[in-house]
Amino acid sequence: MKIKILSSLIVVAAMATGSARAGMGTLAEEIWSENFCEQAVSLARQHGESPEQLNVVSCRLLNYYQPSYWQCVIDAMRVNSSLKLEAARQKCLAEY
Repeated sequence: MKIKILSSLIVVAAMATGSARAGMGTLAEEIWSENFCEQAVSLARQHGESPEQLNVVSCRLLNYYQPSYWQCVIDAMRVNSSLKLEAARQKCLAEY
């Protein structure tokens, strides 16, 4: 009886640990995404986009995009400095 209870506790502890790790992975990806979004906005600002257009971009709300999406946006704007943030986003969104 004690062995059965102990093995059940071990299974529950392992499941809880796995869930915590998955949650931390998701949180890390959200932080990376938010950081890359902020880099994209900064690059757009450097390329002369108006503050009014960039103020509506909330990287906190857009952190559900994968970091690779934002890297695509940054790369697209680096290749073509006249490309606006929204156009780069649409281009990268079409590729996903």
